[in-house]
Amino acid sequence: MSVAIAAPAAGQRARKIRRVRNSDILLGVVARAVRRSLSDPELRRRLLKEIWIALKRSAAQNVKAVELSRLRGIEAVRVDGPITRLCPLVLSALATILECETIFEFGTFRGETAWLLAHNLPKARIFTLDLPGQDAHDHAALELTDGPEYFTTWDRGGRFRGTPEAERITQVLGDSATFDFAPYSGKVDLVYIDASHSYSYVKADTESAFGMLSELGTIVWDDYTYYPGIYAYVNELAPTLDRPVYHILGTRLALYSRWDIVVPDM
Repeated sequence: MSVAIAAPAAGQRARKIRRVRNSDILLGVVARAVRRSLSDPELRRRLLKEIWIALKRSAAQNVKAVELSRLRGIEAVRVDGPITRLCPLVLSALATILECETIFEFGTFRGETAWLLAHNLPKARIFTLDLPGQDAHDHAALELTDGPEYFTTWDRGGRFRGTPEAERITQVLGDSATFDFAPYSGKVDLVYIDASHSYSYVKADTESAFGMLSELGTIVWDDYTYYPGIYAYVNELAPTLDRPVYHILGTRLALYSRWDIVVPDM
């Protein structure tokens, strides 16, 4: 059987394929971005911030950057919670993968992360530590990075208070540099460090975290790519450990785990 193909109507042009590569748009994108950033201070700030984060990530020889998809079993996890902040959602997914029974959080603040963890892990017990009161800002043992605006009102743990999840959340108060962590020794499956972000406090909190870790425990540092104190300490710490430290791309999170949470390179 033969098929007749109609000729294009008079004046009708045949379609042309146009291939566009990154090299074709590079100069235009750079030129427009520079022009806009010169006239828009907020855009300039965001652009420089992203460049700085990328530079820090590239310079981190001791911390391995991995895609979120490399977390073992992440594709099967479903997290229920607000999507305004990615890091707590990823943390909850990670805790689900690890089947955590006991979690310790440095830095309660409003309690949003503690509630999210308890909400998504109905069998987990969460302990969350924060300073004891508004005047603690003036009496901290080490350097605080958070300004007085975090202490003008005091509602630590307000998010989970009065909720069903609160039954499994224990709020403890004290300065993490002087707090007695002995009751938690070797019992914690996940330690989440998100309190003061100074080098001295992150160092102290991390040393306490290792003392609390269970046999297959995991430590997660928030704001690794944001605060210089965390970035510097974690990069110094990483080569001294028995297992790698990973930065999860697209987040501010870095993690150390005694379980093989990251799928190895092919």
